[in-house]
Amino acid sequence: MGVRQTVLVFSLLFAKAALAQQVLLQIRPHIGDTLRMHLSQTVEMTGTTRGARTDSVRSMTTSIEVFTRAIAQQWTSNGTLMQTITDSVAMSPASAGSLADLRRRAMQAKKVWLRVSTDGAMELVDDGDPNSELRHLFGEMPAVLSRTSVSVGDKWTREMQIPLSNEPGAVGAVRATFHFDSLGRNGDIAYISMRGTMSRINTPGAAPAGPGYGTTGQLAGTIQIDRRLGWITESKSTIIVRSSITTNPSAKGEAERAPMQVRTKITQWLRVMRAR
Repeated sequence: MGVRQTVLVFSLLFAKAALAQQVLLQIRPHIGDTLRMHLSQTVEMTGTTRGARTDSVRSMTTSIEVFTRAIAQQWTSNGTLMQTITDSVAMSPASAGSLADLRRRAMQAKKVWLRVSTDGAMELVDDGDPNSELRHLFGEMPAVLSRTSVSVGDKWTREMQIPLSNEPGAVGAVRATFHFDSLGRNGDIAYISMRGTMSRINTPGAAPAGPGYGTTGQLAGTIQIDRRLGWITESKSTIIVRSSITTNPSAKGEAERAPMQVRTKITQWLRVMRAR
């Protein structure tokens, strides 16, 4: 066997061994580390009503940016306790009143506690305000990681619930499949992709959907985990929700109106780096 063939064989064996390597992907930051998080979220809503001559289209786009610091304070059996501090909040479009209210809700408890489990689920602990923006942005993040060791190419499925931004109190049931795409930087960075579907579910706090109402959705995203840092350093996700709303005629004898088709696109981008 020549030198080139030998190198090729060893390369193939090494690649096969790397693919077969089992790793445990966990969120477990080092105690004392300060992580700087930058969350960007955009919500685009478009409503279309079909007409006999022309279609009526209405659209609205809002965006929010939150800069937060999280300090790992203590490991517990339920996850890592993190002290979080919101440095700034920006919203567009925003009036002075709405921006002041957003900042008040996000920053009134200057320091709040966040519990992060090893599988990625986040829960706010005693933030003092059940309606705070931090609770909506971080406290509703479900678990995303497998609880057992996985190899490159493996898949796992998680079922979760997320709030529907265009329906206060309504909840969507999500079934997402995660794929362990690859390991990079000598095994330090894990790359994961995600795809899933969503449907509306009735909850006690939300008005029941009428017979002419339906909601379906799809989501896709990517996740990067720094295994040395013990944290998700980048997460991108897009959720597209389509709703069909049928309204009854406002007056007797009036023709039935065409259903309104509402498309909501939610884009989130979370970037994290350790403070030096």
